[in-house]
Amino acid sequence: MSSPHINSILSAANWFFRKADSSDIYLENDKLHHLLFLAQIHFSVGHNGEYLFPGIFVCDNKGFHEPNLAHMLTFGMPLMEAPKFDKEIHTFLELIWKKYSPMSKLQLEDFVKNSDAYNKYFKSGQLTPTSLEELTPLFKGTASSAPHNTSKKRKVMLSQNGPVVVSQWHPRKLSKKTTKENKNA
Repeated sequence: MSSPHINSILSAANWFFRKADSSDIYLENDKLHHLLFLAQIHFSVGHNGEYLFPGIFVCDNKGFHEPNLAHMLTFGMPLMEAPKFDKEIHTFLELIWKKYSPMSKLQLEDFVKNSDAYNKYFKSGQLTPTSLEELTPLFKGTASSAPHNTSKKRKVMLSQNGPVVVSQWHPRKLSKKTTKENKNA
């Protein structure tokens, strides 16, 4: 096994938190764990089983998460300086962000839970440690077939008539032609 390309899962988490902040998105801890898990899997699939960052994910009823990071995040996001990665890693994380950040936490959870890896490792009521060496082959066919939800999330609100899709108001432009209203004004 070669050494990981990022020294700490916390540095990768910090990168995702900063990316979300710069995109004016609130990044939930569960969604962060899904992003980190998928980043680790995609990197392993594309780099012959190499680790993106050190860490062991455990499987539970929510999917896969890194328990040490999860415990640390219960106290809030740690204050850290901006991570500095080489261009290849930065580009890789950008691709993960573009592919998965438009998806909601629940969509990501469903995607992960519908994998062969989840079916193999999930044991009700238990935290099951995983092995990247065993996870990688289980995702070789599915890591590239993630749902591509690049559309903007539509905001749905309730009106007196039921649910409606809300969009930004765009006032209509008045023509420069002379109309009866303009003559009388």
